[in-house]
Amino acid sequence: MLTKGYAINSSAVDRILERVQAFSAREDWEKAESLLDKLLFAKPWDSKLLLCKAHLRKRMWIASNCENYELLEDSVRLFSRCHLITGSSEAGINTATLLLLSGKEEDAYKKASETSRHCRNLILEGDHELDGYFAAIIAEANLIRGRLEAAESWYETASSQDGSIADKFKENMSLLLEHSVSESKTVTRMRKALRA
Repeated sequence: MLTKGYAINSSAVDRILERVQAFSAREDWEKAESLLDKLLFAKPWDSKLLLCKAHLRKRMWIASNCENYELLEDSVRLFSRCHLITGSSEAGINTATLLLLSGKEEDAYKKASETSRHCRNLILEGDHELDGYFAAIIAEANLIRGRLEAAESWYETASSQDGSIADKFKENMSLLLEHSVSESKTVTRMRKALRA
């Protein structure tokens, strides 16, 4: 039994997270969440675990055909908490995406703008290894705000800098396109820009 604040070495955490991913892939949500909750009990402020829990809840919501509003609200709360604690751009853009999908447009636009501004600053600071990642987040922020041409341009930039970026962003892009863009030509252009 894990106790609060218990020190767990990182390789043990990684092994447990691999099991969480395996259960999640099989949609065995109860086992995945149980393992993750035990880790979070021992390490309640661990940013990697908080983000993993938020993503798990989001996948559970998607698996419910986006119908379980409680899972959606829980995902928003978890991503928002993670963003508040860590400043993670990933948590910020997921918060904005899910706020938009839950009908909170003004909050979504605000969070998207804030996250985009943060990513631009990181690019300007010169961490070039992650420029493709940050460009994809900026693209998503533009997509959230309905700036389709800017989104397409940023997705193209992201794809040109990181050929594997589509794997990380196609889920959110698909959610946003499905829920907010009706024109099939636009959807095709966005997918082509991201190479997804």
